Amino acid sequence: MTSRYIEIRPDNIPSDGKISFKNGFPTMSFTISAQEGLLDPSTIRIVGDFAAYKDNLATPTPLTDGDSVSMNNRLGVYNVIESLTVRSVRSKMVCENIRHYSKFMNSYMAMTSSLQDQMGHLGQSCLIHPNAEAFRKSVVESPTTDAVQTNEFAFHVPCGFVMSGNMVDLRPAAFGGLTLEFMLQPDSNVLFSQNASTTGIGDAHYELSNLKLCCEVNDFGGTDVDPSPQGVFEYNTITSLYTSINSNNAQLQYNLALKNVLSAFMTFVPVADINTLTADGQVTVYPSGDGSSDTNIVPFTRVQWLKGGVKYPADFDYVANVNDTQNTDSTVPDSQYIRTLIEAVSPDISNDRMAISPVNCNRLYNMVESSTAETSYLNVAEGGSVFGLGIKYGIGGAGEDFSQEQFGVSLESDLKSDNPIGVYIFVKARAQLVFSGNGVQLLQ
Repeated sequence: MTSRYIEIRPDNIPSDGKISFKNGFPTMSFTISAQEGLLDPSTIRIVGDFAAYKDNLATPTPLTDGDSVSMNNRLGVYNVIESLTVRSVRSKMVCENIRHYSKFMNSYMAMTSSLQDQMGHLGQSCLIHPNAEAFRKSVVESPTTDAVQTNEFAFHVPCGFVMSGNMVDLRPAAFGGLTLEFMLQPDSNVLFSQNASTTGIGDAHYELSNLKLCCEVNDFGGTDVDPSPQGVFEYNTITSLYTSINSNNAQLQYNLALKNVLSAFMTFVPVADINTLTADGQVTVYPSGDGSSDTNIVPFTRVQWLKGGVKYPADFDYVANVNDTQNTDSTVPDSQYIRTLIEAVSPDISNDRMAISPVNCNRLYNMVESSTAETSYLNVAEGGSVFGLGIKYGIGGAGEDFSQEQFGVSLESDLKSDNPIGVYIFVKARAQLVFSGNGVQLLQ
């Protein structure tokens, strides 16, 4: 086989070649058409330029140092993606759909990349940086209002279908063509003021330009190619859910209808911080609201993972270290919560590259927006705050059957204020994709 490099322009590109949520283009999609070849999905990269502006004039004014506007530095260009959909061109069937993709990527990046990765190749390709101030000055801001700074990116697309290790047969009689659809985030859920002020930035927005998808396709060699190819892909999918809690004893129950659940994890953020220019709605933080202030974070004191209303897979409660009377430092994170979160997000083989540490998962910060205060959640060192709760199911990748019984979790915390906390739940499950000349079918 011979390999060739191809470039594909967006299906819905406007006349000026620029895509932005504010100007009526909330999606971008790329179609890899059916052809005689095998696609290596791990080579897919989305390439383009990123720029940020403070207004929506005919010639918009770029953000500069005095505006104090930034984005989540661990996400970089992934800030702008709300959902990812992988679809078969022939049948239009959805092969994978991950909602709240940027929230998923925040945890994924913390568990699968090191600080060196984020300062190195991820900084170049995905505009990620572990230092919030360096990120703001190098990615979001321009040197002056007369000189727009655009940043080139070429990000990969972490998802089960793309990272499965399978080659996609693009022949019309096999799997056929493939479409990647990206729903973009609203500007107010990407950009935010580090000082919680929207003065002068009410129309702040980001813009993507010069977009293209790049990948490699291997051409078939010889004439002995099966005229009616068929096969099975096996890969992990992510099912995402959203809810909110506003009680120190929250009970969450869901009918997942999934047979091979490998793990589940959840992250938290104050509902008031979502989709607003005054706060970072993409962070993964502890709940906040201890009764005296909505900005003081609070710990979880007890967690129970449930299956059909019964404790499972652990037949015991996960009791936090803050309950130990001998624990004199209540800011130290609970090691059991952190360990189970890592196991739920990343496979064992990648646990040697992580950015989570006692520095960024402790409880030494508050939810006050500030560009200078060390206690602000915006200035947590080593990439920003990391927190979540997770659990791993099965042994040896076997997975757990939740098709007949409910998935559940019981959360006890020190939450005492009337401050709703958004909960993003991600469930990783094994799926099979069967394709032939008759069509494509997804089995979960």
